[in-house]
Amino acid sequence: MEINEFCSMLKESKQFDDLEIRILRAMLILTNRDIIKATASQIAKEAGISVTNAYKYLYSLQKKGLVESAQEKNKVFWLTRSTNPFPRILSYVSKDYIRLKELFSKLKNKYDEFLELRGKAIWLGEKAYEQYEGDFVNKAALLFDIANEEIMITTDKFYDDIVLLEGIKRAIERGIKIRIIAAEIHPETLQKLKKINIEMRLGRALPYLIVVDGKHGMTVDENERGIWFLNCKTDYKDKFEEFWNKAHAI
Repeated sequence: MEINEFCSMLKESKQFDDLEIRILRAMLILTNRDIIKATASQIAKEAGISVTNAYKYLYSLQKKGLVESAQEKNKVFWLTRSTNPFPRILSYVSKDYIRLKELFSKLKNKYDEFLELRGKAIWLGEKAYEQYEGDFVNKAALLFDIANEEIMITTDKFYDDIVLLEGIKRAIERGIKIRIIAAEIHPETLQKLKKINIEMRLGRALPYLIVVDGKHGMTVDENERGIWFLNCKTDYKDKFEEFWNKAHAI
């Protein structure tokens, strides 16, 4: 069971090919049988793949630092014991993240140029009003990014999703006023929010809302369902103000 869980995490990392994972699984199983050093043939048989593929992906895993091998003609392979390879693999991922961050910054600047040429309007001024199910994070992040003046949020607890946190960070950098009513919030999180001028109050305010500039927003229930709207006149801002006045200042 532990080997299967480990292999599931490898797959979740998206850093390993399916055949690489099958080879690592096979090598862990062989290691548990006290076959510490194994030939490509032994590993291929346990993994259920061809010897040719085994060699190919063993060398790939060796480049990533998870497999080591002997130099003699009758080559044998073993799982790395010299050092734990995963911190080093993470550094490669971080390096690629930095590259992508720079690339997306350039893409953002180019896209801003296009928007200036074509004019900027939320949903081209068209109204949007729809029921949704799922995809809460993407819809909420869009609302944070279109805010020009203020964002009002009611929630059970403050968000921990990186996409939402980054969206709030961008809004703060643009000078957007943010007020949040949460049913619970960790004291350490509260102090961090206060430092960046987010106003917080404690209270249970249903339905859970995000209201942006008084005319864009969404509701959300515990199953990530609700109404998502743009350029619409609703009473949700009034509802938020009612909740805000009743909430406990912290």
